[in-house]
Amino acid sequence: MNLLGKIFFGTILVIVLLAIWLFGSPPAISIFWERTDVTVMRHDTREVYDGWGNVVRTDPIVEIDNGRVIRTPIRLLVRNAVDGRDAVVDAWPVGATVSARLAPGGNVAYPATWRPFLLIPAIAFTIVAAFIGFLFFRPFFERRWRSQGGDAVRSNAGYSFRPIAFGFGMAFTAVPLILLYAMWTFGDPPPYSITWPRHDMRVVDSRVRPHQVGNGNIAAYLDVEVEFPDAINNEKILLQGITYGWVPIPEARELREARYLPGETVRAMQSPDGTFYVVRWRFSDFLAFFIIPLALITVPIGLFAMRLALV
Repeated sequence: MNLLGKIFFGTILVIVLLAIWLFGSPPAISIFWERTDVTVMRHDTREVYDGWGNVVRTDPIVEIDNGRVIRTPIRLLVRNAVDGRDAVVDAWPVGATVSARLAPGGNVAYPATWRPFLLIPAIAFTIVAAFIGFLFFRPFFERRWRSQGGDAVRSNAGYSFRPIAFGFGMAFTAVPLILLYAMWTFGDPPPYSITWPRHDMRVVDSRVRPHQVGNGNIAAYLDVEVEFPDAINNEKILLQGITYGWVPIPEARELREARYLPGETVRAMQSPDGTFYVVRWRFSDFLAFFIIPLALITVPIGLFAMRLALV
């Protein structure tokens, strides 16, 4: 590849690298944003255009707790902003203090627990970009010691192979481990929820709740309230994780009649924060288990390659 081709390819690589770090809401680069505690002051409901259509969203309005001179109040962008004002108020009540990431502009914040969707790809691509960059510049320093000849060639010959072996080892070691972490912590609930305690719950109420999707279509959520069979105070608990999100209304009705009519018994698992999820197999669980044998094969190969590079 000539110099012009390298410059062009390098420019494309940098553009893609910046795009993957800056894309998304929040973007992957938000892991470097300042974290601080914020307090919910009130809630603001408004109609916005989300790219598909007009939707009504409710955002918690928060103030900074650490006393810094910053424009307040600011808007806290949360995942359930379009689920209805009551749902947002219940999840983010006035007076609650939460940890948040502050955008550099200082006008919005994201909950610190909201992991950027492209964070793992951004880190992996950065490693790949660094290795490709090394391959581009390797001929320059190789030409330098080869011009010296003799002992310089023999003493430095290993440096042509070692970085390649090290990069190969990093790829075969780091990438499967990153995927393993991502697959086991992705989703709501994540696959590691298999360790959460299980309970038999009784359905006390279930209903199909219509929901207007951003593109103008009408879909539905299936709301199911359960309680412990031996409950004394008759506390009703909203069961989570029944579907991946909204579903067509006929499908929601069929699911309700098949499994979640009042009086039915369902198996639920309890998260550490007290949220109850229905026990069911998810596609994310399959991916989490699938990545285990892949890591068992590739990680030893990567460690062996890194050993060859460091001896």
